[in-house]
Amino acid sequence: MLIVENVQEELEPSIEPILTRAIIKKSSKMYIKLGDTEIEYNKDFRLLMLSKLMNPHYKPEYAAMCTILNFIVTEEGLRDQLLANVVREER
Repeated sequence: MLIVENVQEELEPSIEPILTRAIIKKSSKMYIKLGDTEIEYNKDFRLLMLSKLMNPHYKPEYAAMCTILNFIVTEEGLRDQLLANVVREER
């Protein structure tokens, strides 16, 4: 697992092969090409990118390649969740 912190809205182009999972299979091993170097790829590899931005707006291509989670909890968000739960119970 690799954790990258303080990610901004623009991602480094060199990590695109990881995001697109551009895996090359040679005989029984898998490789991924980063720059000019082929690195052996492990199927259990995970990349986590963390951002301190309050509401980042990533390009649609990034959203299609990744799962984006927003862990920011606000009072308004909690209120909306509580209201949704109340409405669901009353139905």
